[in-house]
Amino acid sequence: MPGSDGRLAVSGYLDGRAVADTGGGPRERPQALLDLRLDGTLTRALHTHLELRTRAGGPFEGGHPGLYNFNHTFQNRSPAVEVDESYADLHLRSADVRIGIQKVAWGKLDGVPPTDVVNPRDFHDPLVDDVEERKIGIPALLGTYYLPDLPRLGLTGLRTTLVYVPLAVPPRLALAEERWFPRSTVPPARFVVPPAVASRALGMPVATPLVIPVKFGTLNAHPPHQLDAGGVGLRLGGSWRESDWDVYHYTGPETGPDADLRPELILRSAAPLRLRATSVLRQAHDTIHMTGADWAMPIGGVTVRAEVANFLDRPYLRLASDLISPAALDALPLHRVVQQLLRQGHAAVPLGDLFVNRDSVEWGVGADSLFHGFQPLVQVNQIALLESAPRLLIHDPETRVTTLLRRLLLRDRLELEVRATYAVERGAWFALPRASYLVNDDLRLRLGYLAIGGTHRSIIGQFHDNDEVVLQARYSF
Repeated sequence: MPGSDGRLAVSGYLDGRAVADTGGGPRERPQALLDLRLDGTLTRALHTHLELRTRAGGPFEGGHPGLYNFNHTFQNRSPAVEVDESYADLHLRSADVRIGIQKVAWGKLDGVPPTDVVNPRDFHDPLVDDVEERKIGIPALLGTYYLPDLPRLGLTGLRTTLVYVPLAVPPRLALAEERWFPRSTVPPARFVVPPAVASRALGMPVATPLVIPVKFGTLNAHPPHQLDAGGVGLRLGGSWRESDWDVYHYTGPETGPDADLRPELILRSAAPLRLRATSVLRQAHDTIHMTGADWAMPIGGVTVRAEVANFLDRPYLRLASDLISPAALDALPLHRVVQQLLRQGHAAVPLGDLFVNRDSVEWGVGADSLFHGFQPLVQVNQIALLESAPRLLIHDPETRVTTLLRRLLLRDRLELEVRATYAVERGAWFALPRASYLVNDDLRLRLGYLAIGGTHRSIIGQFHDNDEVVLQARYSF
């Protein structure tokens, strides 16, 4: 910076992506993304960081230009501008303070660690996009205090971190017509009411089934803007001999997907009786509590990692079709709904919760190594509910096995990689083999193929139509 002792470093990358669908899923347009980072050093103790991201094209349908906000789950802006991070760091002798829009990294496992719950993520391309790049920066105040070592106990590098999040920031989900929208949340395009159910609801005999067309859509509902809607996180970590460990606690807004399904019946005519329905997937907000820990240690040339998180009141997704099953309809106050419908011309239908809040434990164990130039990784994750629940999109327990094999060739210019995840109980899976080539130190080309399989009644399998060839190019500066 002219006229001062400060410095400004500029870096970033320009990324291009093209997707060729091979599974019959919705289209995805070519995408261009520019990530620009400005790192400033004002004094030895004070640093600043600004990261701006702009993109055009991609998986968005009907998008319009604009700036991403912190309020809405359903945002399909294209071209779009996003303040990915914008914060100031103050480095003191025994403490660090960071204030501004930032990303917090918790956990040690590959992929999405169970304890990594502070930041929401973008789910517009959940399998190809880098896990950390999908994180959404949030306004937060983070302070870290470095404790003295305890050599008698073998404890070194002790530190404690407190995070305060003043605003609830939701994740971003695709719209209903877009490629990565979760199809398990969509009700049937029409609903057929059996004559017996229609007769009981109307209080008169009905000879034929009642066919009700259903119009589906999404709706934003911003989180409450009040102090108790934010969150707080605490992390205590350090090293013991050759192992690294951390203990965590978080109380705050759920940063994973969370929504309500809100159907309404509309009277088109009373004689003959004709109805239509609208069903809206509405952004929802819940508070969760997470207490967890992780550990990592090299053992005989293999790095072993373990992590566990205990959740209270975490939302888990049900199948939308289960909310209108015969058993669910029998439990509805149909007579009251019909009376309101005939009186007012419309009536809300009180279906059950699409996301049910349950206590659970999520844990995982992984190991990776370097063997004759190969870099293998094997990891097992499991979600186990601690209380009964209706049928969910995950199994109880849900066990997932992740494998990753990476190999560098041609003096590290060519990287071959295969990543795969298999959900044991559901039989759902995805595999992503890809090859990356460094044309020079700044330009990387990547070609991959994403294959997805399994039942549509699973987190992964609901996207089984989204097999695709992915071509990427990234220029870094």
